[in-house]
Amino acid sequence: MNNKKIKLDPDKFARAVVSGSTIDETDDVKASKFALKRYLSAYLLAEDFNNLEKKDASILNSKNISE
Repeated sequence: MNNKKIKLDPDKFARAVVSGSTIDETDDVKASKFALKRYLSAYLLAEDFNNLEKKDASILNSKNISE
């Protein structure tokens, strides 16, 4: 079993998501809102992933793994 934990940097992940996105909006305010919404969604997703990864690792390392 692979015991390596993956930890995402939420900021770097969110920036990569936004920079890889195509924003077709011509209105600057709408485009900014769209980018911010996408950034925040990606940031929270990365945090959720890190929390699940931490939780899963603690379960696998427990003495009650046979249960």
